[in-house]
Amino acid sequence: MKIRFIPGMAVLCVVGLLPPVVGGQQKREAQTQPDQEASKPKPSIDPEVTNCNIIPPNVPINASLLTSGLPCTLSAVPPFDLDNLQHAFDFNSWLIFLALNSPASGGTIGADAPTIWQNWAEVEDVFLPHGRPPQPWGTPPVRPAICPTGTALPILRMVGKTPDVLSTVIQPFNTGPLIDQNGQYVHYEIVINLPMFEYIVQNHLYSQEGQASFPGPTEFPQGSLSQGRTGTIGAIVVKASWKVLDLSKEKGSDFHSAKALIYIAPQENPKIQEKCYTATVGLVGLHIVHRTQGEPQWIWSTFEHVDNDPTLSDVNASKLKGHYNFFNPKCAACVVNHQPPRPWNPDIVPFPEGYTSQIVRLIDLTDEAKNLNTSFQGILTGTVWQHYMLVSTQWPTDAQSKTDPNGVPAPTFLGNSTLETYIQGKVPQSSSSCMVCHGNATDTNGKPSNFTFVLERAQSSH
Repeated sequence: MKIRFIPGMAVLCVVGLLPPVVGGQQKREAQTQPDQEASKPKPSIDPEVTNCNIIPPNVPINASLLTSGLPCTLSAVPPFDLDNLQHAFDFNSWLIFLALNSPASGGTIGADAPTIWQNWAEVEDVFLPHGRPPQPWGTPPVRPAICPTGTALPILRMVGKTPDVLSTVIQPFNTGPLIDQNGQYVHYEIVINLPMFEYIVQNHLYSQEGQASFPGPTEFPQGSLSQGRTGTIGAIVVKASWKVLDLSKEKGSDFHSAKALIYIAPQENPKIQEKCYTATVGLVGLHIVHRTQGEPQWIWSTFEHVDNDPTLSDVNASKLKGHYNFFNPKCAACVVNHQPPRPWNPDIVPFPEGYTSQIVRLIDLTDEAKNLNTSFQGILTGTVWQHYMLVSTQWPTDAQSKTDPNGVPAPTFLGNSTLETYIQGKVPQSSSSCMVCHGNATDTNGKPSNFTFVLERAQSSH
């Protein structure tokens, strides 16, 4: 395998977490009136920042890293072989996790508070009905009329990371809802950072007509480091999975939790009634996807709650915990990694007939990832964040490959058991590989969309 690395390439660019700029994002604040806004110059899509962190991946893992900030691009140290580069990418993933899960209000990761990424733009507010342009960055989310008014609670509108997952007709992937051990549906959200938001808005990619007229190709901003601590952030997408917490059975202190509005959209097949209600939810899965200059196919970092499910090797060796979020250790007859029986109707909870998902992780974490997790969890002891682990990081080993536009990903397969639940494994073109899957992404006109499916959500203005 050819290893892509440029000696002397930019080391980690890490943005500090204090105002006015947080992870390349200004805090979402109310904007001026539309007529005033129209007269203003357009903001820079990916503005330069001057507080990048240059920590290499071979430093001691201690509390100083908790304030190190968000990487703009990758740092690596010799030797530049596959194993050492994998460590560099995994170390980079943990730094991203620490930075983006710091409080949106400022300060160091630790307190269970709304995080930086939870302050970003929801995809539903970017791709609006009838191809309308999104409101300026900082505008409160658009809420369905059925939802309570006068609240700033975040809103979860998805029961799968792909649209129309509940439909009996539209099934673009081998997917389906995930049901926790309390019989509750898992809920999902996708958010994007300010550089990605501005790229979409300023290029009118929020509508089908805008995409059709865009000369392309789509090239989302790339994180970079120019010199010293100066660089750019680039585009970042976060996909999160949340379970509804039953605080009579579960400890809220074991999860990053939030009060949220859960919105169920109306649907005809199967018949689903529109619904919106408040619930306490706990984070169980997190994809962080970052486009950088050295990794134009993006860096794919995936994290999970440590109690989600056992690995297949754990099951075979009977090394099971007493409780998991998505596995019942007392049910030997439960079918593993299979979609729930239809119909899928999140209006009806708990799921009928006592059904719960029985999920097993098919690919175990490497020993190196386990050791890295132990070290980072150690500096998070006493916080909710000690209950999360890095599964792995997928990255392009040969970003300029002439034969593989996906950049020859390593590892070959990567899946999150809450986000790629039913496509885990090691079967080419069938099992989960973030970069291979997203290499097929297009906009609504069938043009390549730079490794993200979000542009497919654009609607027509007609």
